Amino acid sequence: MSHWLFQGNPKYYRLLEAIAQLDEIPWLVTRYNKEIQVGDGVLVWIAGEQAGIYAIAEIIEPPQIPIEISDLDYWIAIDNAKKDKPRVKLRFLRKLLGQPLRRNEIKYDPILKDLLVIRAPNSTNFKVTTQQWERVYQLKG
Repeated sequence: MSHWLFQGNPKYYRLLEAIAQLDEIPWLVTRYNKEIQVGDGVLVWIAGEQAGIYAIAEIIEPPQIPIEISDLDYWIAIDNAKKDKPRVKLRFLRKLLGQPLRRNEIKYDPILKDLLVIRAPNSTNFKVTTQQWERVYQLKG
């Protein structure tokens, strides 16, 4: 099993609403398409001023180009939905909306400060080490 961090941008997608209202969500896969598998764990990161981990999820469907995008209502600009790109389906295991693990806490944590999203945030999908995954669970699991 691998672990990932998937980043969403509130400029393009109403992710807080989606996490609150949905149990499962499709997520764009821009890299690691061949490595991401069903059963992998995912930390859901929201970018922006209040950036941080807002949910813990698992992959329940492998990357594939969808016939239909089930969450179009949450896209602020449908043109940004990239309908022709592969997506996985995530199931939320734990929603951290009331107490997210924010970037300003993470960057001082001896283990989590090395998350790639902290050092090079310009992507959608990031690898997470087992140690980083376990640390998030220690703090928020």
